[in-house]
Amino acid sequence: MGAVLTGLLAVLSEIAALTAQGSVITKIISTLVSLIPTLIQEYKDVAPAVKNIIAALSANPATTAEQLAALQELDAKVDADFEAAATAAAAEDAAADKANPA
Repeated sequence: MGAVLTGLLAVLSEIAALTAQGSVITKIISTLVSLIPTLIQEYKDVAPAVKNIIAALSANPATTAEQLAALQELDAKVDADFEAAATAAAAEDAAADKANPA
């Protein structure tokens, strides 16, 4: 699953950097929003790709103010969700280490 997501995100990143169509930018944002729950599962591998897509769209001159606001909101959500997932994973690892000391 990670390889598929990474490939999809790579394609979205390329499109994000090249598109000048507002409808495509909106669709990429929508796709990222719908992928976030799945991406959380794979956050270690895909977090940089998601952040790169957000950065590419934010830097794209075709991105509207409304789309920029959505990207800023998405960026904050991604940061919070990834941080929560990382905290949960660290807690699970600590509990496993405590239950099975070396």
